[in-house]
Amino acid sequence: MKKKLSFLFPILDWTDGYSSDTFRADFVAGVVVLFITVPQVIAYAFLAGLPPEAGLYAALGSLIIYSLAGSSRTLAVGPTAIIAMMTLEVASSFAAPGSGDYISVTIKLGFITGILLLLLRLLNFGNVISFLSHAVVTGFITAAAILIVASQLPPLLGLSTSSDTRLIGVFSHLGTHTANIAALVISLLAFLILIFCRLRLESYLLRLRFSKSWASALTKTAPMYIVILGIIVTSLFNLNGTYGLPIVGPVPSGLPSVSLVSLSLAEFRDLLPSALLIAMVIFMESISIGTAMASKRREKILPNQELVGLGLANIGASSFGGFPVAGSFSRTVVNFASGARTPMASIVTAVFLVLAICFFSSMFYFLPKAILSAIIVISALQLIDFSALRKIFIFNSSDAVTFCFTFLAVLIVGVESGIIIGVVISFVLLIRSSSRPHIAVVGRVGGSEHFRNVLRHQVATSSSLLAVRIDESLYFVNARYIETFFLNELADRPDVQNLLMIFTATNFIDTSGLEMIEALSENLEEIGVTLHLAEVKGPVMDKLRETDFYRRMKGEVFFTTDEAFQKLGGI
Repeated sequence: MKKKLSFLFPILDWTDGYSSDTFRADFVAGVVVLFITVPQVIAYAFLAGLPPEAGLYAALGSLIIYSLAGSSRTLAVGPTAIIAMMTLEVASSFAAPGSGDYISVTIKLGFITGILLLLLRLLNFGNVISFLSHAVVTGFITAAAILIVASQLPPLLGLSTSSDTRLIGVFSHLGTHTANIAALVISLLAFLILIFCRLRLESYLLRLRFSKSWASALTKTAPMYIVILGIIVTSLFNLNGTYGLPIVGPVPSGLPSVSLVSLSLAEFRDLLPSALLIAMVIFMESISIGTAMASKRREKILPNQELVGLGLANIGASSFGGFPVAGSFSRTVVNFASGARTPMASIVTAVFLVLAICFFSSMFYFLPKAILSAIIVISALQLIDFSALRKIFIFNSSDAVTFCFTFLAVLIVGVESGIIIGVVISFVLLIRSSSRPHIAVVGRVGGSEHFRNVLRHQVATSSSLLAVRIDESLYFVNARYIETFFLNELADRPDVQNLLMIFTATNFIDTSGLEMIEALSENLEEIGVTLHLAEVKGPVMDKLRETDFYRRMKGEVFFTTDEAFQKLGGI
């Protein structure tokens, strides 16, 4: 009974036997993650076209709820760069960024996204392979990273942001404005400090005899140092008043009012397609990082439970006045590296986040927007995985084509349309590949029971037997191609009396495939050739036994290829 309850409510699992030592580890990790969470979520709210408090509220609502309902012990949920970018693209088509209507749209978008994630759980989607291939995801993330960097060029230069997320829109916006020198200087200094912290700070701290864990934690919380330094310098020298440096401005103090989101049927219908796409990306983004961290400790990630945790987290974020959230790669890595053992670390982060919202929100007034943009750019550049790009282009040409189409489509027409185009291209190429499956004429290797392609190996064959291995399921896409292959091979082998179809890699046969086999069998009988089958998988055999073809079949069904060769070919 307890096992079933812990499956439904993961908190019952990780709180069982929870010790003071575990709490100390979680407490330290939670505090460390707080120092990277605050600047990041404010920056991502800025990226999404929202006021800074929206990022804080989204993080607060999602951290608490996911820690109770998610299956990952270290996943840090909250605003992320990719989801913020997608939120901006969707919501800006309904209202002007920053407006009351715009904020309302983002809240409703998060709520619908959460509902869809829960619905996907009911449909058992967590155990289904995603429709987003690795090439599509990589192309989308790489292009999105470039779009994110481009979208931050205006605030880095002290200009207003562009609501057009496409490259052409951003650069058109830049061409009509003049840069703010103070913002440009602040941006350059922020980049220099962030890059120094990322590349050199840890080694310097180790030389000063800091422990490895503390040196790593202090290095990863570098964004907070930049934020504090920027606030102090801006307020001391009145950079916003003297030089017109754009700053965050007032941030409301106190906790948000929690309420369920109300929306009309028309609003639900309008936001549904975009919310579904965002839900898919949230799941993919979160399950990838969650699984990577869990594998390092031999822990389990339950995909269906992740849909529940992420769905409730998005509903919670929207109820707090936030926007769609996902598992954060950078914050999860910091959480894991800082020694977090259970989701209690996220609860600790949430508790201190409450204190920050209630008592320290006013300090963000003088925070330069250029610093937030620098944090976003550094985070976005880390999304580009050059090793993955190299693998795609070297290993599979179809994946390379899919990547290029997705990458260019996201850059040119936008994130949503780009992903859809990428998915369509990947399916077209998949169908094309399946329509021309690998088929091999095989023979016996020496005196063994192994059979290999006659074009690749020295094998023994029989002139009266044509043995063919089909490395694909038989269905409407490839049935005609496979039939043509058989007829062409038989035309070149006039002495063949038996055709053996080896179904080692055939997982299913649809009606088109069955029709092809029946027609082929009848045509072969007319020319004195008998059709036989070998190594048919159980589920496929069960279906064949229910057909008239099986009852009328003149040939045999052999358990092994070896048995068929001995009886039909004499070898």
